[in-house]
Amino acid sequence: MPFTEIDQLIGQLMPQVLQDRDLGDGRTFTRLHFTRLWALSCLQAGVCLDEYLLTDSIARHLPAKVLLAHELERSVAAG
Repeated sequence: MPFTEIDQLIGQLMPQVLQDRDLGDGRTFTRLHFTRLWALSCLQAGVCLDEYLLTDSIARHLPAKVLLAHELERSVAAG
């Protein structure tokens, strides 16, 4: 799957994942959000994507008002 399609898919799924109250209040993107986003992207794409590819898209599509959980900061910064 081309990166542009992955990026577009993450852009579409990000609001849905952040609005899921089972994962928190949507003000902090946590490992739980990451896992849900990865699972939904696998279902939508029909194949499981490399988590490394998601980190680039997350950095681009995460709203400025949403904080990144400490345990994910290094992963996204390295991506």
